[in-house]
Amino acid sequence: MSSEIKVDTISEKTSANGVVIDGVTVKDGAIASSFISGLSSAGLTKLADTDFSGASDVTFDSVFSSTYRNYRITIYTENANNNTEFNFRFRDGGGDISASNYNVAAMYGLSSSATPFANKVTYGQGVTAGAIASGMGQNTPYNFSVDVWDANIAHETSSFAIGSNANGHTFLASNSYNAATQLTGIKFFQSAGNITGSIQIYGYDT
Repeated sequence: MSSEIKVDTISEKTSANGVVIDGVTVKDGAIASSFISGLSSAGLTKLADTDFSGASDVTFDSVFSSTYRNYRITIYTENANNNTEFNFRFRDGGGDISASNYNVAAMYGLSSSATPFANKVTYGQGVTAGAIASGMGQNTPYNFSVDVWDANIAHETSSFAIGSNANGHTFLASNSYNAATQLTGIKFFQSAGNITGSIQIYGYDT
């Protein structure tokens, strides 16, 4: 059996602590902050955001932690040298990790070619850095989205990058760091020359 009460106004009692409806306190037109703080957050949480110009590298420390399992990195970059790679190395609190534990396959497809992804320029197992893009032209705008999974968990970390440039070319890169390391940061750099652009890092959980 259900019942319904229709009233024009529900007023709080004289203690002025608000009105409790099904366990939720409403006071002065707002929900109590104690209830809101207990809700789980959804979507991406921005952890870092930086602009850079003519930089030899861009480094982020203390962005990977136990708070988030996975990370999304958005990148806008232009490089000064032609036919170079946009690379990265993870960091672990003691600096860059340059051990030969990276596995990488970076390829691109030209908007002027009917053959998809015939250009796999960077690949290899047991190399000293990961790659987001290869065969990049100088002074050309590039944009990438990179997902990094299980960065701060003590097992292998994998990532995947997708992007394009001002010419409409498509770039894909698959990477892994094949060691049980709790990673805390990441450094981006061009294989030759300086870079200009912006990078944002977000945390999220699946």
